[in-house]
Amino acid sequence: MKTDSSSDVVVIGGGPAGSTMASFLAMKGHDVTVLERERFPREHVGESMLPFCYHVFKQLGILDQMEERFVRKPGVRFIDVDGKANTAWCFSHHITGESALSFQVIRSEFDQVLLDHSVSLGATVHQETRVTNVDFGDDDVTVTAVGSAGEQQRHTARFVVDASGRDTYLANRLRTKTAHKELERTALSCSYWKGVVFKDTLEQGLIQIVYLGGEKQGWIWMIPLGTDRVSVGVVVNTSYFRAQRAIFKDQGIDDWHRALYLQELQAAPFTKDTLTNAHMERNMMVNGDYSYICHEKWGDRFALVGDASAFIDPIFSTGVFMAMNSSRIASEAVHIRLTQGSDAAGPAFEEAYDSIVGAYDLIDKLIRLFYTPEAINFAQLGAAGEAFEDFDHYKDAMAVYHFLIAGDFYERSTTYSEFVETLRDPGMFDKYKHFVLERPTLNAPSCEVPPNVAFHDGLKKHEPRRERDRI
Repeated sequence: MKTDSSSDVVVIGGGPAGSTMASFLAMKGHDVTVLERERFPREHVGESMLPFCYHVFKQLGILDQMEERFVRKPGVRFIDVDGKANTAWCFSHHITGESALSFQVIRSEFDQVLLDHSVSLGATVHQETRVTNVDFGDDDVTVTAVGSAGEQQRHTARFVVDASGRDTYLANRLRTKTAHKELERTALSCSYWKGVVFKDTLEQGLIQIVYLGGEKQGWIWMIPLGTDRVSVGVVVNTSYFRAQRAIFKDQGIDDWHRALYLQELQAAPFTKDTLTNAHMERNMMVNGDYSYICHEKWGDRFALVGDASAFIDPIFSTGVFMAMNSSRIASEAVHIRLTQGSDAAGPAFEEAYDSIVGAYDLIDKLIRLFYTPEAINFAQLGAAGEAFEDFDHYKDAMAVYHFLIAGDFYERSTTYSEFVETLRDPGMFDKYKHFVLERPTLNAPSCEVPPNVAFHDGLKKHEPRRERDRI
């Protein structure tokens, strides 16, 4: 059986970038077809949201669902690997209003919410549909695909958006993808640990980030996703990952991924203690060497958004926000292309992608700082409280970091980049360190948020369903 369709836009991929693009274009009155390779819901990493996601959720019209379904996130806590130093970064210190509380989400359900919302707005979605070719004709684009039953599909459109995620469908064919060699990392994770001890700021809903120094050059995340559920991941330098693989294989350990994962969790006091009586309820996921940049991001009849455009290390939980906000921004340029033609669309795409690329560049700089903790250690940086009373300049500097970690990457990326570059200068950082980091009142150990704010009554409705359906 053969399927043919014609629409204004074909979106390749139904993840956060694709569904967001489809929703915004549908709200603008366009006919949109989404082709998603997998069947939702499906397992995925990337569960911690940034406060600036709040405004995108509100514009999409899904904020009520987010507030009902998912754990609230008031901040981030960074912890040294030995557990001796830690700092809680609380969004409410510099963000006023409801957006100071973000979300910790179960990605399989979150992605389903976004895709279902696209359908409710009028988008046509084909799941379990694998794109096999994109042909740019003189006046349109033809996307061929294979459906779940093996049927051939032919979809014509005026424009195509690649939101294929790490598959980077168009970039691979255009040969414009470059690996980010300086950020070669491998992540091992499990999205559901049960029986975890909720202590310190876990019970407030904060994501916990533990430094792994030395040759590991990595970190551990622990994200509370429910009243008795956390996602736990380990990220290490790929060279360390490969060296450990050789050691485990020499020892005859077949399931060396799991062995390495548990070894690193046991090595850090915080994760060792909180996982003492816990057990894994889901299989492990392994993702390696995931940082890259695609250099040709748009053309007359195509645009790349989300991970299909670039992906940078997930240490600051930027992935979903970058995917959704980039789609929101780019959707306006696509709308102009469809309604006003190529001449008007060119400047619109230039402006949109200047903003998007500037945001990615800023995140890249911030991540490089994180991986040089001998220069700047986020576990020892935090909100300095009384230390700033006589140093307004440094108070403003710390506010910048809070806004960055909250997701304020787009509108002021140039200003923030200059600030980050300033801290990379040894002389300037020595001054910063002396006046800010070495103050005795540095650490903010808590965001002082009651547990019932993060773990609200709405979870009681959804957690039994998730257990039943193994979501």
